[in-house]
Amino acid sequence: IVEVLNHLVTFNVAKVHEDAPLKFIELIQLLRVARFETIEALWTQFKARPDYRHWILNAVPAIGTHIALRFLKEKFLAHDLTIPEAAQALVASVQMVTADLEAIKLAEGLAMNHRIRENAVLREIAMLGYGTLVAKYCAENPTCPAEFVRPIHELAVEAVARDDIEELTIALKVLGNAGHPASLKPIMKLLPGFGSAAANLPLRVHIDAVLALRNIAKKEPKMIQEMAVQLFMDKNLHPELRMVAAIVLFETKLPMGLVTTLADDLLKEKNLQVASFVYSYMKAMTKNTIPDFASVAAACNVAVKILSPKFDRLSYRFSRALYFDAYHSPWMMGAAASAFYINDAATVLPRAIVAKARTFLAGVYADVLEV
Repeated sequence: IVEVLNHLVTFNVAKVHEDAPLKFIELIQLLRVARFETIEALWTQFKARPDYRHWILNAVPAIGTHIALRFLKEKFLAHDLTIPEAAQALVASVQMVTADLEAIKLAEGLAMNHRIRENAVLREIAMLGYGTLVAKYCAENPTCPAEFVRPIHELAVEAVARDDIEELTIALKVLGNAGHPASLKPIMKLLPGFGSAAANLPLRVHIDAVLALRNIAKKEPKMIQEMAVQLFMDKNLHPELRMVAAIVLFETKLPMGLVTTLADDLLKEKNLQVASFVYSYMKAMTKNTIPDFASVAAACNVAVKILSPKFDRLSYRFSRALYFDAYHSPWMMGAAASAFYINDAATVLPRAIVAKARTFLAGVYADVLEV
């Protein structure tokens, strides 16, 4: 390991050496087979030398096991890492570490550690990273226990009691990342019409609570459909919240009957922002070429024919949803991009813009980026 480190440090000063990628991979593979004590000894030997320190901190997250998280946790708590170093290494580790029970336990410890929570950036990375690891574990273990998300449920309850909106928002985003069905009831309590606590919470919390349902919808589509439809149909709710409910609804691969129900409701809709948003979403979905969404595209095609005489000429000052995709059946590969433009008649600038990219490969899909 020391020999490889010396090579990387010596030959990558003025410019990157042609052997650098191969040597860096070699360093990662050597660290993967090394014992934790060896990595610690290596750090003790080189932590005072910035050039070596840089390569070690880039390589450790790529080890891909809970050892990386353990190393980062111990070094941060020992004041060996700066905030930028810890943030960069933690982001990389969360994406690369294999989600097992040990990794989840370490990630929970990081998320709940008082030193981590004192820094806003590290707190958010550790919290959201914990949710991501839970999601990765549950994807491979269908009998994923609810205990993983219970600490976050308790955090959300405490945040509501203290009226701490920032803490509540992060807790909801963690639950959204984890996407565990056990989080459905705690989230419901924060939604208008479902829980008494919702009346005292601001709109942004309601919106984050609805968006947190998206990953749960992949596992429990029918349960989420019922909730999202109820929110969308409630004309007393804020238009933005109703539009966000529609976004969640379309994530659940709507059946024909539900699309027709939405179309009938839109014919009586008085808020043109909501009407324009859902109509444009349906119209965009008619061009869908992804096999998984073929039934949704067919249903939306029928709905658009019903709605087009009334809504087809609405201008771009109204809220809109855009969707584009490309799919190659022989290779079973595709990509899709969606963009949501949520507007308000009272403002010149939009209230929100959300863009998302999704990839499809061999019958599965992943949301690779969302802004």
